[in-house]
Amino acid sequence: MNGFAYRLKRGEEWAAEVVKIIEQRGWKTVPLGVENVASEVHRLLSMMKNPDPTARFLRYMPDGFAVREESEEAFFFDAKSGETIEKDAYLAYRALAGSDRRVFVFIRHLGNTYCVPVNDLRFKDSWEVVRRYPRPLPVDEDGWIAPRLLPRDEYLRWKSRNPQASGTSFRYFDLPAMRKYRFSVDVEAAHLGGLLA
Repeated sequence: MNGFAYRLKRGEEWAAEVVKIIEQRGWKTVPLGVENVASEVHRLLSMMKNPDPTARFLRYMPDGFAVREESEEAFFFDAKSGETIEKDAYLAYRALAGSDRRVFVFIRHLGNTYCVPVNDLRFKDSWEVVRRYPRPLPVDEDGWIAPRLLPRDEYLRWKSRNPQASGTSFRYFDLPAMRKYRFSVDVEAAHLGGLLA
């Protein structure tokens, strides 16, 4: 299994576990996200090199939403099985979170799990991160690590060394800064303020 296929499988497994976590607490879940639509739609959206804002928004919809009928509540959720997030995904989640909509990002990394409101996500300083790389990557004007800003030949060499990477701009989560959102999947997540209780 190549790096991308492994990353995809790990992400799908974590997303399925997140659905179980939510449903075990009495919520109904509804899948969203490009991974859950017809394969042709998935192919069209994920292969775009320069998508317009609407196409980017559709491509990076959260994995789903949860509804609790009796309390008339709902929230969006997305599962991340690693320590990074793509810029377009973050921007799509922030756009959804406008007007008092709730969006939670469930993160699993090195055996730790987090459930973080999108507006409370914290990131490592990208300049500090890339300084540690053997070959530093560019950082865009918004502070996101941006491999595609490399000159074309350098980008193609980087991509050949990192075939599992999408090449889109990304950032590393600052997980210690979000420790209050850490939980165990075996224990009730009290920090969620009763949302999943």
